[in-house]
Amino acid sequence: MGICAFNEADRIGACLWSVVTQRIPRGFDLKEILVVASGCTDDTEQIVEKWQTRDQRIILIRQSHREGKSSGLNQILLRASGDLIVFVNADACLQKDALAALLNPFATEPGVLVACGAPFAENAGGISSVMAAFHWELHNSTLEALSRRGLPNHCCDEFMAIRRGLVSTLPRDLVNDGAYFGTVASLRGASVRFCPEARVFVEIPRSLRGFVKQRRRILRGHDQIEDLLHRPSNTLENLFRTDPLLAVTVLGDQVVSRPAAFFAFVLFVLPIEITTTWLAHRDRAEGLRYDHAWNPVE
Repeated sequence: MGICAFNEADRIGACLWSVVTQRIPRGFDLKEILVVASGCTDDTEQIVEKWQTRDQRIILIRQSHREGKSSGLNQILLRASGDLIVFVNADACLQKDALAALLNPFATEPGVLVACGAPFAENAGGISSVMAAFHWELHNSTLEALSRRGLPNHCCDEFMAIRRGLVSTLPRDLVNDGAYFGTVASLRGASVRFCPEARVFVEIPRSLRGFVKQRRRILRGHDQIEDLLHRPSNTLENLFRTDPLLAVTVLGDQVVSRPAAFFAFVLFVLPIEITTTWLAHRDRAEGLRYDHAWNPVE
């Protein structure tokens, strides 16, 4: 397992606890937990060191300067010795048996290259929580619909597993590593297996400004994938271009299951999504390059 962290003293302990207490299914062995601390200026490293005394599988990799998530992931890809590599974000918390659910496709389907879990937004209160919760539910519904059909699929980087050798290194300025893995798998004729029982709770922006900033970067990252791999990432937005009937079906299911949330989506989320999409496309047209060092959730 690999975890990338920058100044996560408030959350890394809970993340590690949720990892080391996971049930490891028969046929698998958790060899090591690699934690890359990139230029941390808080107590992240000291907390990981304390955890090392409790569990010898935990290995701390220090980066003296903040080098960004892709650099941390490349360290994990370089050092990992297992046949499968599982990634979880340092600000995330795995639910019981999430790891077993994520590994299940690799045990039952030899051709699986990538699998991802189901992120759920922590309830921080306010409109940003409503927007984030609807986004994640729509995101998960899309992944499940594509996975069931064996179609090219998106991959969320909050909690995912790849078969060793899928990629050996990532571009240094990559914004969306999950989307990158998913698109690489698509180019190899494979679909990302979505695991709805592999639940993980993730930190969300606490302000509208933070939400807009995060969405703008994510959407620009989707454009970046197309520039790098010459194939669009398999998101709901791109599904409207490639298979509009399926996209409408996914959206319709959300309307039926959560009409109140959809009403909030139309009033608040959709205008913001249109705005952030326009800003991301403008960034692409202007050739704006984002800093390779990822920003903490605001």
